Amino acid sequence: MISERSPLHSVPTEIPRSDVFGHSCPYNPIMHGDDFLSGLEDSHENRSQNEDQDRPDPDAEKVRFNDLALPVQIHDRLLENGFIYPTPIQELSIPVALEGKDLIGKAETGTGKTLAFTAPIMGKLDPERVGIQALVLCPTRELAQQVEEVASLLGEAVGIRVALVVGGIHAAQQLLQLRKGAQMVVGTPGRVLDFLNSGKIRLGWVEHVVLDEADRMLDMGFIDDVTKILEHTPPERQTCLFSATLPPKIKSLTRKFMKKPETISTIKEMATVPEIDQKFVRCQDWTKKYWVHELLNANPGETCIIFCNTRRAVIELDRDLWGRGYPAGSLHGDHDQERRFKVLEGFRDRKITTLVATDVAARGLDVEAVARVVNYDVPDEVETYVHRIGRTGRAGARGESFSLVDPADKLSWNRIVSETGFSISEEEWSPPKGVRPDPRDRRRRGPSARGRHGGPRSSGPRSSGPRSSGPRSGSGPRSGGGGGRAKGGGPRRGSGGTGNRNRRSKPGR
Repeated sequence: MISERSPLHSVPTEIPRSDVFGHSCPYNPIMHGDDFLSGLEDSHENRSQNEDQDRPDPDAEKVRFNDLALPVQIHDRLLENGFIYPTPIQELSIPVALEGKDLIGKAETGTGKTLAFTAPIMGKLDPERVGIQALVLCPTRELAQQVEEVASLLGEAVGIRVALVVGGIHAAQQLLQLRKGAQMVVGTPGRVLDFLNSGKIRLGWVEHVVLDEADRMLDMGFIDDVTKILEHTPPERQTCLFSATLPPKIKSLTRKFMKKPETISTIKEMATVPEIDQKFVRCQDWTKKYWVHELLNANPGETCIIFCNTRRAVIELDRDLWGRGYPAGSLHGDHDQERRFKVLEGFRDRKITTLVATDVAARGLDVEAVARVVNYDVPDEVETYVHRIGRTGRAGARGESFSLVDPADKLSWNRIVSETGFSISEEEWSPPKGVRPDPRDRRRRGPSARGRHGGPRSSGPRSSGPRSSGPRSGSGPRSGGGGGRAKGGGPRRGSGGTGNRNRRSKPGR
């Protein structure tokens, strides 16, 4: 956050800090989070005076912010705050955005993408016009606040006012910002749509729209809100979308709302995975949990990350494993930062050995010595598969990955095998004798009905809130068919009557 001595009007004190490459870099108190240390240059005062002055400067050929066609005021503000060299996503995206083209930027968190869209947009906004000219949508309040700080820093240099419109904060202060005549709005989809429906904001004059971390918005269930918001903006606007992955529903969004977008990717792929033994198992969707039980029973105490494509699948599998006594935890888009921290801490300390997660929730996860990765659902993108299995087999250790392929996944799986060229062996498996499909399990009648990737969800209440550290209460209904299950987690006996449908057995675990 901004300190009491506002750094907007003074050059921040430089505190030596090491960047990801081990270079000594000055700490910048304004550009944090996504833009932290993005483009900062080493302090000349900290360089050794015995350094060979005749040695060629490796930075001599690097592109500088001054080489990009940004307004002089933006150049000066970046320089004042120690930003000299753009990151790859900034270097590639800024020229495209300045040309007014629609842009798809495939970049992960921490690559400096906030400056990649705020810097070029700020130079295009008219400070004399009273009305919203640019809209930035973010999945969380915290990310929106970070973007708003960066945008306000640059906007002040060119006379642009920025308003923050997010949930969890009293609306009066945000309305005051809007009434002062903000030219840019940074917000979360829910609060922006609320203001839009109540007439508190109008988007008829918007010329620039940015969707930041679009895949995370999809994972959190905001994509329908985003669609409604975009429908209130002029079709001739410029649209920039940034996302680490492009699931089918995001691709559908780009086809509907973007005009011949130029795609830029800075996500590095793994060329080979020699330390990972990759296998796949053909099975029906309803049998997958039984395969997981056998895997965990055969490898007690070893760490495992299980990836699912949807929040609902994570919740259902986590319930099943927890109910059977496995030390499991889950991560998905509805979990707040505190819950995420506790789960990851438990996983690192081996109090939790099995982590069930969606791709977006597991982004940035850095845990050493993960024994194996399971693709409970086959991902739709090849790069997502590579990212998933890359969680194991690190630092020279052997790793193991399994992909559970049901008939509905055949096309996606064949594409992964073909495009990666990896050696992936098939492992034969049959479900235990006597097991039958549980009618409460997710039903899959093909891609349109199985609810993947933001598809139709159950109309019942969500059951995705944080789980307390104590025993689970059995006082309320639970979506996904978790009620009425005995301690062993097997199917209920009998089908008549519904009086005990949502009642759990007394917690004796």
